[in-house]
Amino acid sequence: MNELENEGRAGRARAHGRGAPIVAALVALLVAAVWPATVASGAARSVGIAPFERVAAEGTGVPDIAGRLAQRLGTKGLSRVVGPLELGAAAAAEPSPADVSRWAGQGGVSYIVVGRTTRLGNAVSVTARLLDPADGEALGTPMVEEAGRPEELGRAIESLADQVISRMEASPSTAAPATAAAAGAAAATGAAAAATPAVAARPPSPSQSSGGPISIRADSLEVLDGANKKMLFRGNVRAKQEGFIVYSSRLEASYPKGSSQPDRMIATGSVRIEEDERTARCGKATYYRKDRKVVCVEKAAVVQKCDEVRGDKITFYLDRDVLKVEGGADVSLDSEDPSCESDS
Repeated sequence: MNELENEGRAGRARAHGRGAPIVAALVALLVAAVWPATVASGAARSVGIAPFERVAAEGTGVPDIAGRLAQRLGTKGLSRVVGPLELGAAAAAEPSPADVSRWAGQGGVSYIVVGRTTRLGNAVSVTARLLDPADGEALGTPMVEEAGRPEELGRAIESLADQVISRMEASPSTAAPATAAAAGAAAATGAAAAATPAVAARPPSPSQSSGGPISIRADSLEVLDGANKKMLFRGNVRAKQEGFIVYSSRLEASYPKGSSQPDRMIATGSVRIEEDERTARCGKATYYRKDRKVVCVEKAAVVQKCDEVRGDKITFYLDRDVLKVEGGADVSLDSEDPSCESDS
């Protein structure tokens, strides 16, 4: 197994006796005065790679992209790279902020990479995110790479590694991981307590209404038509795109030729769609990705705050305030209710 933790180890000076705290404090002050930029940069250039979720038809193998990504990052000059085996994290493409913080503390790193690998035939799609342990939020939009053939995986992993480094360097946060912060504080003061590092504010993420990669989770997956790339997800289905989540019992996804992202999804069975302040419910919903359009039928209803619309068929768009009701339209508007007013 290749060593994934590349740690620069400086020489260690050991002081004994009563003068040890003073010596440690002087050394810390000298380092901070002479190499402040280097220390901040090194702290920010450490990353842990969590195991990626794997999605494929039953009996189909999925390559270990997380392990290979960690190996590639280990050759990129980072101060520390902790691979999926050493990090001790769970395979979760969307972990909680508490999990991200805990994993970063365990690995002594400043960032965490999570992701999902999907295999459909010979094609492999990878969606990854770089997370900040300070709040568990992603830096930028998801990173997506596709490999139509096994020999293209190397190129995809190289591109992912470069994107991870680029986002780490662009991040305004230069805070060291908790373990490093504690060690630095103890060296400077001779005490056991550690100060909490300050984290610079990050620019807001892109608009939630914009399109992006779609991630789908379910209890089971079946390939309906390998030639035409149709997949059926069953049980506790959750399809998520930026600013938009679909919950259902069953979901059929159709993929265009040469793409790992569906252009149409048909959800059935207790369908619930959540988008900002709007929630839609129906027996069947079809999502057209190109137009960002949702068509709900079978006891369709859309609720936004205290306003509710019902009908046989309701069509709405995710990036504009357009809603069309066909058949049995029933509208209830309670916008004058004080409790429905927007927060000022």
